[in-house]
Amino acid sequence: MNAKIILAAGAMLAAAAAVAAQHPAPPIPPNWEPILTRPGALAKGSGHLQGMCVTSNAIYGTLHDGIYKFDWYGRMIMHVRADKHTGDICFWNGKLYTAVCGKQETPGFRGRIDVWDENLKRVGSMEFKRSADGITCLDGVLYVGLGPARNPEKPFRGNYFGKFDAETLEPLCEPFLVDHGYDVTAGVQNMATDGEKLYINFYTPEEEYPCFFVFDKDFKVLQSHVFGWRHGVDLVGGGEPGEVRLIYALTINCWSKASMLQLDPAPSQTLFRYAELKDGKIRDITRYIKFRNEMKR
Repeated sequence: MNAKIILAAGAMLAAAAAVAAQHPAPPIPPNWEPILTRPGALAKGSGHLQGMCVTSNAIYGTLHDGIYKFDWYGRMIMHVRADKHTGDICFWNGKLYTAVCGKQETPGFRGRIDVWDENLKRVGSMEFKRSADGITCLDGVLYVGLGPARNPEKPFRGNYFGKFDAETLEPLCEPFLVDHGYDVTAGVQNMATDGEKLYINFYTPEEEYPCFFVFDKDFKVLQSHVFGWRHGVDLVGGGEPGEVRLIYALTINCWSKASMLQLDPAPSQTLFRYAELKDGKIRDITRYIKFRNEMKR
């Protein structure tokens, strides 16, 4: 075989390996049964899960009070407290990235990206003057939700996004506005990617609004779905060609007044279930659980 052809083929294989290393195939769950975190794992009064991501050996979730690491059977491995609201989390190249949001009255600080290793040791951080909510990493670039457009009145139209270098955390562009055509009431709930598309869950005024969107890299809307208010989403493997499978989260027993005041004896728990995107439709595929709309709160 010609040496040039061999070198070219080697370069192509190396490039493909580099892409695969950055965007490995998503983990396949041990089964398709629902996963319920153990009673008492979540701190009282911590509210619902804000965001999540999965690796081959762990499920990571963010709440107001920090980051939780569970195994694939709902047993808590580790919990690290956070000093501010932790909105979403993603995994890339052996590191975890969280989107952190400060209070609006905090001078000079609204948002932050924190970097963690898989044992939840913080290894990096960068602050900026916009709030941060959803986060994911595509081609070494962190796509970060930077809050909703707040002009002129509620409900809002559109969300700001930013792009940051995943290694240096430096911004790669000015914040830009994406209007996907529907009202929102807050920022991005959750972001995920398969290395080609962006999967984004928005806060919406009503549960019946389309809130789960598929975008291309330039934020062109490819799909929109009514998928209720979910408390985290990430991609999993195991689907057939043309199918995209998701793991998503719902936090139960966290909405009552007694629970929010930490008076409710029944602890909050997060339930993880599975869904499938196929032929432009989304459906629940969790074994033994019938898909239904959540009750209005």
